[in-house]
Amino acid sequence: MINPVLGREIRERMRTGRAFVVLGVFLSLLILTVYLVYQGTGSTGEIQVDLARQTRLGRDLYEWVLFVMLALVLFFVPGLTAGAIAGERERQTLLPLQVTLLRPSSILVGKVLAAMSFLVLLLVASLPVMMVAYLLGGIRVLDGLKGLGIVLLVAALLTVMVASLSSLAKRVQTATLMAYGFTALLILIGPLLYFTMRVADGSKGNDLENPPAVLLVINPIAIVADATAGSGSARQSDGGNVLRWSREQLVEAKSYNGESWFAWFPDDDSGAQFRVINGRREGFPAWALGTIALSLLAAVLSYFAVRRLRTPAEVER
Repeated sequence: MINPVLGREIRERMRTGRAFVVLGVFLSLLILTVYLVYQGTGSTGEIQVDLARQTRLGRDLYEWVLFVMLALVLFFVPGLTAGAIAGERERQTLLPLQVTLLRPSSILVGKVLAAMSFLVLLLVASLPVMMVAYLLGGIRVLDGLKGLGIVLLVAALLTVMVASLSSLAKRVQTATLMAYGFTALLILIGPLLYFTMRVADGSKGNDLENPPAVLLVINPIAIVADATAGSGSARQSDGGNVLRWSREQLVEAKSYNGESWFAWFPDDDSGAQFRVINGRREGFPAWALGTIALSLLAAVLSYFAVRRLRTPAEVER
């Protein structure tokens, strides 16, 4: 048995050329990322004879591809999901769905699964690109699967939230603006608050800059960065990318707060600067804390979406 909404959405999506254009753009950007990172790192001519450098290149490729993949997912999910329910309401086809035997929750689940099925196709198609890093020796197969898994988890939570927001809008244009605005807020609000409070805290002179570290955790980029880190140091290779920088910020913020995510401007600890050098990831992982927070937010939005879908579309007009 398959959800009727899911079956219809999959057939409609895959019968158009838009799906293949999105897939082509997705893979093209990942391949371009591999090419640019490889050329930028291997231009010295030493990569062929230095095994350690080749391993670092594999790790850099893995993290850059993972970051670009996450960025594309964060861009595509609002565009693919924003009109899921708002489009039905705008086309006046939501009422026929509501008078069927489908429950409001089944309608929402069908829309979410339809969007997720296409995202799974994108991520599976990117496996050959990810394996380039494995061939260079920078990662294990388990690392590649872990990276794809955490990106898929973030995509699933974001899809649920965007589909829920779609049920609250009456027009696709409004739903799209809400979806992209919500995604941008989800990415930027925590770091903006953290670094604003950090500047304010550091303006007192020699005071250690230690705002609450949890502000950096509730962020899709931070979740992926922490989940794909090794078990040891936060600084795993030379050079830099967004995931590695985000991981270092998490380690530093937690160290300055007495190894606590929730400490609110604790007393200054002179040993915090030395603990950051080791870059150890200890205690409750940041990716798990961020995933729990996003899951709670998705559950709340889903609750209001189901309540909205119980209202007949005829009454809403």
